[in-house]
Amino acid sequence: MEDLRQQISQLMAEHERWRAECVNLIAAENVASPAVRQYLSSDLAHRYGDYLGRDLHARKYFGNRYLVEIEQEVSQLAQEVFQADYVETRPLSGHVAGSAVIMSLTRPGALVMELGSDGGGHRLAEKLSVTPLTPLKVQFLPFDATGYNIATEVAIDQIRHQRPTLVILGSSNFLFPHPVRELAANLPAGTTLVYDASHVLGLIAGGQFQDPLHEGAALVFGSTHKTFPGPPGGIIFSQSKQLIEGVSQAIYPGLVTNHHPARSPALAMALLEMKRWGPAYARAIVQNAQHLGTELYRRDVSVVGVDQGFTRSHTLLLSVATYGSGKEVGACLEAAGIITNPAKLPPELGGEGVRIGVQELTRRGVSREQLGRLAELMAAVITRRQAPEGVRPAVTELAGSLGPLRYTWESDG
Repeated sequence: MEDLRQQISQLMAEHERWRAECVNLIAAENVASPAVRQYLSSDLAHRYGDYLGRDLHARKYFGNRYLVEIEQEVSQLAQEVFQADYVETRPLSGHVAGSAVIMSLTRPGALVMELGSDGGGHRLAEKLSVTPLTPLKVQFLPFDATGYNIATEVAIDQIRHQRPTLVILGSSNFLFPHPVRELAANLPAGTTLVYDASHVLGLIAGGQFQDPLHEGAALVFGSTHKTFPGPPGGIIFSQSKQLIEGVSQAIYPGLVTNHHPARSPALAMALLEMKRWGPAYARAIVQNAQHLGTELYRRDVSVVGVDQGFTRSHTLLLSVATYGSGKEVGACLEAAGIITNPAKLPPELGGEGVRIGVQELTRRGVSREQLGRLAELMAAVITRRQAPEGVRPAVTELAGSLGPLRYTWESDG
């Protein structure tokens, strides 16, 4: 048993060392500040937190007197950051948050329209539809590969004729704002429009990308640990008391009982960081992503969206079919110390892609010069087919040159 304890400790030490020597470009991850992380191992990590409906005091467990106050502050902060009248923070992930939204708004057999895999859709309704509890009909929204966005006019026509119960916008490959305002203005009676902000929640909090709630989405849901640099978890917000009450009923007790209360003070710290530094952080993310896209394109890496400026978010998509599958190219990049993930692209864009995001680099204060160096190293692996092991030392050096976390109290900027 002692040997196993030491083995686990050694593996964790190796993981920490290895990741410190890598450049992380996973678009679905971020790094939390010490202010956030300190509470994830606090006494609340051992405790139960649950409540019925929307009443923070309607709890099954005693011992929550201070937790109630913390969660009241979290709700108030989230309402301020997202300019929302109602907030629900109990979902344990963005996936759970979206599941609660779907379960609260649909009945068995309901038609749901969402983005398919070619457009980077999370396809939450499709995933739920295979379970006996949620037999949904799912239709994918039309997608324009050239503009890498929903085909607005075709989508409006389909929604008018199909009259779905629910339309879900949002993408895991979210390059450009979705036509929330246009679709919301053309919904037939009985259709609700919601928005999956998992990947762009931090940008929305910082006033970048788009403002889906005020553009017409009835509910916005997402993850709190991608561009939003908080603890793992989910969030839902709305201007409708009726809709948020329905979501809360779907969450507890059907999907979540104990909502892991250590997340609450950690989320409060992340919300405070976004109140103070969110606009600067979000602006820097978009600028860094666009600059990295330009630097990669200059080095003959095929970057999606060149005619639209590559991206308006944290994400870039690389078309790599010429060099192999997204998984094969991603494995070569990982061998060089650059962490990415494969992405499915529309056939018109080659089908095989690699997705990257700059939100973690931005928190590390990456410079334009460092982004240029990163592009050079990525091109060496992707287009010039250099051996990853030969590129690895330069990647390790680049990773070591990144600064401490920014946009938090530890750095005060």
